[in-house]
Amino acid sequence: MLFLRPLLSAIPGGLLLVFLLVLMAAPAVRADGDLNLLAYPVQDAKDAYRSGQYEFVGIQRADDVELPGLKEAEAQTVRRDYRIRPLNKRWQTFANVEDDPVRLLKLRQYAVRFNLTMWRLLQDKQRQDATRYRY
Repeated sequence: MLFLRPLLSAIPGGLLLVFLLVLMAAPAVRADGDLNLLAYPVQDAKDAYRSGQYEFVGIQRADDVELPGLKEAEAQTVRRDYRIRPLNKRWQTFANVEDDPVRLLKLRQYAVRFNLTMWRLLQDKQRQDATRYRY
């Protein structure tokens, strides 16, 4: 640290602090990118349900949208009755999600938990609506 003392005295303190903060923050931003947005699938599903956005998430493939976590009959119902939001936008990226197995695994894990939570919430709503006492 003593060898940096002449250099540090020549640079204003505020500029040095800003430079160090930028250096420390850059790897964290670059490392995960948008994968940090996939941290809380259950809470995201509950928030979407509470706001009235009954949608499921999928992974866009070359020919269709994969709906992880749902059985085939459930997936057909979702495709017919609900909106599907792709987690990856295949047409906007040069690299396909199939080329990055780590990203594909994270997308699948998020989609499974989100879709199962949303399916359970919608089933509970249908059950409550069917058993509600009506005059």
